[in-house]
Amino acid sequence: MEDGILIGEIVNVSADESVVTDGAVDITKVKPISFDPFGNGYYGVGEKVGNAFKDGAKLK
Repeated sequence: MEDGILIGEIVNVSADESVVTDGAVDITKVKPISFDPFGNGYYGVGEKVGNAFKDGAKLK
């Protein structure tokens, strides 16, 4: 197996209207899952636990 770097560009994002609230994707309606390759399990992504670009600033 070889390690490498994958570089890409997102050119389009789409979502079903049933998961959109006020013009933005509502993550609580999407109910995303994550795969754990070590334990071979799927886990639901839960509630919001912080605010990006704000909570970490308190640690400086």
